[in-house]
Amino acid sequence: MKKIQTLVTIVALAASSSVLAHATMEDTFPQDGAMVMEPTRHVEVNFDMPMKLLNLKVIGADGRPVAVDYERAKEAGTHFKGMTPVLVPGNYTVHWKAVGDDGHMMDGTFGFMQH
Repeated sequence: MKKIQTLVTIVALAASSSVLAHATMEDTFPQDGAMVMEPTRHVEVNFDMPMKLLNLKVIGADGRPVAVDYERAKEAGTHFKGMTPVLVPGNYTVHWKAVGDDGHMMDGTFGFMQH
């Protein structure tokens, strides 16, 4: 009987942890820390679970924002792309903010160097 109770407890914990799992950022373009040799005209953020992208900003080395054309997500997705003017050589930081279907807010940054 004790073995059955232990098994039921383990299964219940495993099931609840997968329900409470939050999305994570899987990949970006450019990749975090990359030195990009070709002219860049966009940035991308990819998640492992559907999210709604709320905000996407690109900041240059001088601290000034770069124009980013993207649609604030109406529906959840895993891939988001923002178009930029051709980026001049320098360092850039991308800031993103998204919300999961469960209402969990996430934000993060990644950086790259345009050569």
